[in-house]
Amino acid sequence: MEKNAPCSKVSGLQKKRRLEEQRNLRQTIRRSATDAGVRMGKHYRALAMTDTESEEEFLDEAAAMSSSGCDDDNVDEPSSISDVPEPPMQARKAPPRRKVKRKKTTEVDWDNDPDPPSCYQPDFTPDSEGWTRTLHNIRVRSFKPKGTLGPSFNRRSSALKYFLKFFPISLLLTIVKWTNVKLAEKQVRLTSLAEIRAWFGIHLVMGLVKVANYKNYWSTHPGYRNSLISSTRNRFDSISQFLVCNDASKDPSLNQDKAHQYNAKLKNPLFHVQPVWDKVCKQCLKKYVPDRELTIDEAMIRYRGFKASVRKFFMPLKPIRAGLKVYAIAESATGFILNFIIHPHGQKPAKMLDITMDTAKFHLNAYHHLYTDKLYTSIPLARHLLSQKMYLTGAIKGNSRGLPKDFNSERVKRMSSNPQGSFSTRQNGQLTVAAWKDSRVMLLLSSAHQGWRDPQEHSVQRKIADDGTGRLEKKTITAPPQAIDYTRYMGGVDRGDQLRSYYSCSRKSQLWWRKILYFLVDIARVNAWICYRNHHSTVATNSPESSDEDESAPTHSKFIMDVATQLIDGYAQGRAEVQFYGSKRVKAKDALGHTSTRMPGRYAHWCRWCRLHNRVTKSGRTKTTRRGCQACGVYLCAGQCFINYHSLVGSEEAGHTTSTTE
Repeated sequence: MEKNAPCSKVSGLQKKRRLEEQRNLRQTIRRSATDAGVRMGKHYRALAMTDTESEEEFLDEAAAMSSSGCDDDNVDEPSSISDVPEPPMQARKAPPRRKVKRKKTTEVDWDNDPDPPSCYQPDFTPDSEGWTRTLHNIRVRSFKPKGTLGPSFNRRSSALKYFLKFFPISLLLTIVKWTNVKLAEKQVRLTSLAEIRAWFGIHLVMGLVKVANYKNYWSTHPGYRNSLISSTRNRFDSISQFLVCNDASKDPSLNQDKAHQYNAKLKNPLFHVQPVWDKVCKQCLKKYVPDRELTIDEAMIRYRGFKASVRKFFMPLKPIRAGLKVYAIAESATGFILNFIIHPHGQKPAKMLDITMDTAKFHLNAYHHLYTDKLYTSIPLARHLLSQKMYLTGAIKGNSRGLPKDFNSERVKRMSSNPQGSFSTRQNGQLTVAAWKDSRVMLLLSSAHQGWRDPQEHSVQRKIADDGTGRLEKKTITAPPQAIDYTRYMGGVDRGDQLRSYYSCSRKSQLWWRKILYFLVDIARVNAWICYRNHHSTVATNSPESSDEDESAPTHSKFIMDVATQLIDGYAQGRAEVQFYGSKRVKAKDALGHTSTRMPGRYAHWCRWCRLHNRVTKSGRTKTTRRGCQACGVYLCAGQCFINYHSLVGSEEAGHTTSTTE
């Protein structure tokens, strides 16, 4: 190989030289023909492509052809040259066509709408995970409730008694106890059970009648002021400032060691509301026996701060973008919240299997049917629940472990080309996985459904575009039983959230645990309403609006107002009607010109009634006011001083004059 290498280089150089000589010769021929006045027609171009080696021979032949008139410009004249044959014209090759790769639209091998098992069905080989197309009958055991379905207590006539079943008096007494400890430290007047009841009742009223700024509930304007709570503003603020639900001396944040403080918050993140959380959760489990179908889903608590001891989530595509996540289990039919846990906040996120089992641990061994979404559903969870005598049905992610090899991600994408309503099923013992083509391919895992459908029951209606007109028309498509029951029973927690959002008592607060306290009050309110509706068959509707057909029928809003009124129980009742401050004078009832209005002048004056009875401020000075009665020409504090003065004078014009305070 080494000896032949120089020879190959020499031959290559010779070829290059020969090509350069030919190129130079042709250029010289074209230049000489142009100088001689010979046009390069097709004959000369053909002649130039011949093996003529010298310039002189080419010019002689070209001159002979031009003299005989064979040029392209003289085509009409007959050619007399017969000794020079015309060389054949080389045909120009057309460019090759570009090959376009066409996508294969072959339909996926889809065992659509499988038949029930029979002796004629083929025996398919299971895959490596144990899934097969060969279907077998699945045995589903009957439901065993732990008592009579519904509320576990007898019917009550009062709406307040239903609320106290889930938010009992003992819990209110605990709040009174620890709040008084805080008030004693701050040297503020101690509270009582009546005040704490009224405080929660006022929050229920605030949830029913929405006002942006809570101080407007005590405004002098009749459009804002609420006469049910019109005399409690200062005391309401004091209780709101110092309200405590647990022993403040054991607060983990008081620990000076940062490491011990952090570990203590991890062990007990809900310290501030732990007694309330435990009591409400216990009452929800104790006072209601759910039906067979249950749902697990997350319920968000709106919170935008950054000081919470529990983990905060930010989900921009959800209705509540930022807040605290609570995992709840509810009855699918009514939305009754049975149990709930806060998301565990630690260094490592807990597995969804552990969270699901912790939420549903009080409803095992009764053959309940649990419905979950993609966040919770997995094959290990289904098998674990099956061992604990609970069935599972839910949507499952396409990349979950243990799914059939036929339902991998690539194959599911190709399934989207199949007609709407097609579905296929694989079975592995008690578990079945169905791939259903609706608007998109949906994977469903179940341990309580058969792998085939009933043609008379298992079908749904969808709006599908017509092939001819393109208009949406209602059409009936087939669906597996897993999809039918999943869409029917999955919305249990969402129903509870819907009822909770109608008249939520939640308010803005600097204390993060107040949001959880309001959440617990709303849970107690919703569960109490569901029990009240179950016992009273005259309830007309579940809508937040009242019924126009039967005004006497109790609704959700009337139920809340009854609970709030009985909690307040006259403690926060206003004294009288409202007068507008700083505008046109409004006469009080049964008065002729005697109204409590702003007196003319720049400065405040002594109140006549307070001066007579030696009433002074905390600093020992006589009380002053800018309001009074212009008919009498007397400065009087708006409210009781105004009423007492006119009742003492006994004037006919001011008889029985009433007013209210700010």
